[in-house]
Amino acid sequence: MKKQLSDNIRAFRKQKGLTQQQLADVFGVTVGAVHKWEAGLSTPDLTLIFEMADFFDVSLDVLTGYEVRDNRIDALAARLRKMAYSMDPEGLSEAEKALKKYPNYFSIVFECALLYGVYGINPVNNDYLMRSVSLFERAVSLISQNTDPDIDETVIYGQLAVLHQTMGNTEKALQIYKAHNAGGVYDIRIGHIMSARGDYKGADECLSRSLVKQLGDRMTLIMGKLNCYLKLNDYPEAKALIDAALSENASYRRADEPYALDKFDCVLLTEKAYAELKSGNKRQASECLKQAKRRADLIDKAPDHDAGHLRFVSLSGSLVLHDSFGKTCLESIELILASLKDKELNKFWASVKEKTII
Repeated sequence: MKKQLSDNIRAFRKQKGLTQQQLADVFGVTVGAVHKWEAGLSTPDLTLIFEMADFFDVSLDVLTGYEVRDNRIDALAARLRKMAYSMDPEGLSEAEKALKKYPNYFSIVFECALLYGVYGINPVNNDYLMRSVSLFERAVSLISQNTDPDIDETVIYGQLAVLHQTMGNTEKALQIYKAHNAGGVYDIRIGHIMSARGDYKGADECLSRSLVKQLGDRMTLIMGKLNCYLKLNDYPEAKALIDAALSENASYRRADEPYALDKFDCVLLTEKAYAELKSGNKRQASECLKQAKRRADLIDKAPDHDAGHLRFVSLSGSLVLHDSFGKTCLESIELILASLKDKELNKFWASVKEKTII
């Protein structure tokens, strides 16, 4: 603020066309005093600042360069989050002022904990990290105030585990992850720590479960994206996404035999047939349906839905990879065709379905 005040005194003096001596005469001070004000070497008395604002016809905020900030809880929490993301050098002092003003408000305590964690991770500063830990632990006790749907106790404990891991307390981090691993949300991190500690078999099992879960989520994501592309008539992107998905699916096949992603492949080929048809490629559309039919005829004779048979997956027991398609590959194809409601594509399928494709 001092620097802004000195700059503003100089600027407003020049706007009025006054010399330093003339301004000194106005306020009954020496020219040396004005020089020091403008150089930032001293600050006018408060009474003079009031008189100066009146003389220059500006408000005190404008003269001093002081910006009145919104310090209501929500605004302050948002400002702290922004400071954490930008690594604002004023972030830590702002956090401490906020904690003094609102020591028992969840959003403030959480954002300050996050800010200290960010400042403490790179480069590592254990003092900041421990401050972050204590604030996150306080945030847990205040969680009943939380209104942010993206934050819950699991999220906070995940942050605490990361902090302990950064400080080298891997055993503590592992304990926290395991105690708050509902739905396998921290399987990847648990597996990573176990692998680093030499428990390769346990790590592989844990990471395999996570991989299967991600494959299920990936199917949902791709089907959602495809629906958007097809409804928006963006057929090139739809086909590119399908090709990428089919290629990745193939990497999980151990051998040329049924595997847990077969139904997904059939669905993707059916969707690609539609995209090809709408792109004017009737021959390619028919070929996609033939590939889907060939796959369905082969797989439905001896289906294998056990995700444990996928490549890169090592499980001590069986684990079914669930999907929202039909019971069989053939039924899945026809459900997709019914949803697409394209008469020409259905005619192609009727022709393909009658034949045994080798």
